[in-house]
Amino acid sequence: MPAVTLTDLKGRPARLAPVANKILLVNLWATWCDACRTDLPLLERFHQATAGQVQVAAVSAEKKDRTDIKSFLDRLAVRSLPIYLDPEGKLVSASNESPAALSAYGMPVTYLITPSGRIAGYISGVADWLSDDAQQLLSYYANA
Repeated sequence: MPAVTLTDLKGRPARLAPVANKILLVNLWATWCDACRTDLPLLERFHQATAGQVQVAAVSAEKKDRTDIKSFLDRLAVRSLPIYLDPEGKLVSASNESPAALSAYGMPVTYLITPSGRIAGYISGVADWLSDDAQQLLSYYANA
């Protein structure tokens, strides 16, 4: 996955790139997505529990105003999860014809990026990254 500069919730440029020796989970979500209301709080709990061992990024490609997106996250009590906005489609696209690195096959979808920056795969739908199965998957890819 290439490095990309997106925007944070305050409208500032925010660089998203794989970090050496860390798995990167990139979660694609939207405010209109019902399943995202379950997935984002689970992802935040995982982010808090791993204390930086796994890099987590939640990316919204919506063209909505930042304040609407922030209000949505506040209603879910999602406050510490790293949030990135990609309304221009620099990283995320719903079309296979786009040069964007990640495709939105549905919402939510989470991509697993290896420590070497390779896109290992994705899971569509709600995922509990603290489950035993998820922990085994992450352990496997931690050394990939």
